[in-house]
Amino acid sequence: MRIPLLRILIAAGIVAAAGLPAATASAAPVEQNAMIRGAHLSPDTTNVDVYLTAFSGGTTTLWLSSVGYGDVSPYEWLKPGAYAVSMRPHGAAASTPAALSWTFTAKAGHAYTAAGVGMNKDLHGIIIEDEINPPPAGQGLVRVIQAASRAPHADVTAENGTVLAKSVAFSHTTPYQHLPAGNVKVTAQVDDASLNTSAMLNIKSSSVSSVVLLDGQQGGLDLRMIPDAAGAATRPLGSVPAGGGGTAPRPGHGNPTWAWAIGATALVAGSGLIALRRRRTVTA
Repeated sequence: MRIPLLRILIAAGIVAAAGLPAATASAAPVEQNAMIRGAHLSPDTTNVDVYLTAFSGGTTTLWLSSVGYGDVSPYEWLKPGAYAVSMRPHGAAASTPAALSWTFTAKAGHAYTAAGVGMNKDLHGIIIEDEINPPPAGQGLVRVIQAASRAPHADVTAENGTVLAKSVAFSHTTPYQHLPAGNVKVTAQVDDASLNTSAMLNIKSSSVSSVVLLDGQQGGLDLRMIPDAAGAATRPLGSVPAGGGGTAPRPGHGNPTWAWAIGATALVAGSGLIALRRRRTVTA
């Protein structure tokens, strides 16, 4: 069953209580910290719980609860360092083996979207690096996240002729491009012309946004726009209370992914994605 697309999760209801005070923007400037948000972009995977673990000490923490297809959480502050993101079917005990787990290194002054993408049989975790520097007044930066399984490839074009995506494959992300601020019609065209879809988007001055192509609830495709990390100094509401230990695997202890992933999270050229090894799929 589909759930409402891109439902913005309320941080206070999804971050597990850990007895730690929420950090304010003034207490955690972006120059000293990273930012992270979570996204569920696998059309046929049921709701999941997402855990975040740092290798700096502490315990594995429930980060997001009951995340469904199309959901994108708010940004939260994250201390720089190496982390694991783990997914379990919603309601599964934290002690159960993670159905999907991947690693990344958070750098100070950077913003990230951690997402599970692809169909369930090929489900994998990615880190998408988000832009934190806004464009000049009168312009917006826009990219496309292609998360629609009904469209193996898609072209996404703005009405002014700007091509935002050319044959972008399912589960891939395009670089940012400039668009004039204002209302603009954006059209997605796919191999099956009956699935083509359009949406009017409001490009705000000096904004940074992602246009997400999704499978529609009633069939077809949907285009949705979400704000990215521009204006990062004031965006996050709290911090992720993540610490190492708990159920997280350790580097060099039986999982070869960790050995190369930590400290080596270079972006795949032109895609903006970091795709790490899939352990096994989340059962639907």
